[in-house]
Amino acid sequence: TGQYWRPVWQILEPYGFKMILCNPRIIKNIPGKKTDQKDSEWLSELARYGLVSASFVPAHAIQALRESTRLRKKLTENTTQLKNEVHNILQRSNIKLTSYLSDIFNGTGLKLLDALMNGEVINIHLVSHLRHGRVHASAEQLLAAMDGSLTRNDRRLLAINMHLLSDYQSVLADLNVQIDEQLSEFDNLYHRLQAIPGISQRIAQIVIAEVGPDVSPFPDAHHLASWAGLCPGNYESAGVKHGSHILHGNVYLKSALISAALAAKQVKESGLKDYFYRLRSRMGAQPALVALAHKMLRIIYTMIDQGITYVDYKKDQRKAITLATNI
Repeated sequence: TGQYWRPVWQILEPYGFKMILCNPRIIKNIPGKKTDQKDSEWLSELARYGLVSASFVPAHAIQALRESTRLRKKLTENTTQLKNEVHNILQRSNIKLTSYLSDIFNGTGLKLLDALMNGEVINIHLVSHLRHGRVHASAEQLLAAMDGSLTRNDRRLLAINMHLLSDYQSVLADLNVQIDEQLSEFDNLYHRLQAIPGISQRIAQIVIAEVGPDVSPFPDAHHLASWAGLCPGNYESAGVKHGSHILHGNVYLKSALISAALAAKQVKESGLKDYFYRLRSRMGAQPALVALAHKMLRIIYTMIDQGITYVDYKKDQRKAITLATNI
């Protein structure tokens, strides 16, 4: 039902009802025999026998934080689309600034884009004036890269996209401030999560927004991994496994932990890195990456459940060996 359950939930919640939000995929009725009345009777019967499994509904503070982080993800994706559109306009106009500048939306690249949008005469003196001293490319190379044909329509489209990009960046800055304010009451957990290799500030924010500071709704770490979509599927018939693809799950948490796993496998002297390369040797890179994300989520569950801080014993062991050698 998308978001339609939320108004009903908010109206009934103050009256103290015991409410259950359930995935209709689990409790759907027999196909071809569906009416609203039969659905209500079927739901009542299932609930009477305790067969209606409840979905996770976080507290109001976590819901607000979750809405902010999900909006930030959406705005970030829109920002990327705008940048890609700017690149498309430049490429079709035969302007090859990306050959010499890694980021055309900051510093020298942004100044050169402003000159193009304003219709200024591009010459060696202008380029030399706008070029930052730390740019490796010479003014002559940048001038040659800008030797294209930018039509009047493309110049207008470029200005529109750059204006929208500036607005998005301003909104994202305000949204980040709001997220920091919402995280103030979870400051302890926020800093403890960042002790895990690969967990950045943004990923720690997403973990708190999606899971919350209390994991009691999940019986164990494996239930949480299944809810996040990081648990392998189970499809076996006649003793033959037909596939073990991961489920859909919570796409926001799953994508954040996959990004964290990509970063964790590059951290030196880390037990998580060793875990990834042990699995990669026998199952391949992609399944090993998902398995690493699964392991990181189980670590997060234990940290939240027991209120402890992550300690990388391999790194501590290496420090102890170095200290003993120096002594």
